Amino acid sequence: MDVIGFPTGPIYEHPTFGLWAKRYKSLNEFNTPAAEGQTGPEVGATPPGGAGSGPPQAEAPSDTSPPDEARSSAVLGGAAVGSPSFGRDAGASHTGWRQDIDGALGELPSLLARSATGLEFIYQSLELMAARYGLRDLVVVVDRPDRHQIFRLGRAPLEFSREPLPSYLTAAFAGRPGLYAEPPVVGPLAAACLTSLVELALRLDLLTHDASHDALTGLLNRRSYELLLDQAVSRARRYGWPFALVVLDLDDFKVVNDRYGHAAGDAALRAVGAELRAALRGGDVAARLGGDEFALLVVGVENVASLSPLLGRLKRALERAVPETTVGFSVGVACFPSDTDDPDALTGLADERLYAAKATIG
Repeated sequence: MDVIGFPTGPIYEHPTFGLWAKRYKSLNEFNTPAAEGQTGPEVGATPPGGAGSGPPQAEAPSDTSPPDEARSSAVLGGAAVGSPSFGRDAGASHTGWRQDIDGALGELPSLLARSATGLEFIYQSLELMAARYGLRDLVVVVDRPDRHQIFRLGRAPLEFSREPLPSYLTAAFAGRPGLYAEPPVVGPLAAACLTSLVELALRLDLLTHDASHDALTGLLNRRSYELLLDQAVSRARRYGWPFALVVLDLDDFKVVNDRYGHAAGDAALRAVGAELRAALRGGDVAARLGGDEFALLVVGVENVASLSPLLGRLKRALERAVPETTVGFSVGVACFPSDTDDPDALTGLADERLYAAKATIG
């Protein structure tokens, strides 16, 4: 009987893979022949010496096993955790397991590496597993800090109105983390691997978002703004699409922090961020550059007068957020290409007009 060596390398050493790696190793050890040339015990066979000897069976997991080991067979595709069946006959050889590693499971890490987003990977991996196992339906549920997230094959809607609800979906719709397949032929190794990779893909998407956005306001950060400014200039030069660069700076913001506390200051900043997200059109850009300074890239605007409705909404949003203060904002606007067709000069002109507006406040 062949003994499969567990793969090594950076991706397999990631903590996310610990659960299914441990399961796989434990199965390998149970089925390792005692000596060279000697046939090991058949998969699913009772060890010599009776039921009381040998490694624990699936229905009695070790106390040192991770909590997920106690999940029911329904969660992991119809095979109890720790059971060597992997969705096949109990007498299946290691050849079937090797096909799992070399087939669908072997493709998942590389699929994640080349996917543009974590969400793209999730739905492509469901399609891959469905094709590999001949599944009619496949659902994966992952536990997030604020809620459960459910992903279904083909982005199919979750039909709660069906009566009776199919048994394989009952636990999924209840929010129990795991993988649910119809028919239940996906083994525990494949189920645990896919579930772990889905969680990892979501974390990568979250990290990507956090790296490009301001945590307090939810707007883009300075690095993202600079990249998008370059793209707006390129589009304007190529297609003749004008845009306006709007620089906003809150007036007397330090007074708000000093007199009413940082909570009031944060409320004012969040109010600006929320109003910008709600008011801007698709294709427009809003970013927090730092402190109380914001920047907008508004497509199709050639003069300041076109921005009056947006600026009025921002003023009212600030008044609602911190009504006990008289905080307002100053604006500097420069239009591309009517004011200048140089991006550095555009930024300098917008800043110059901003400082001039603040000077009038006195």
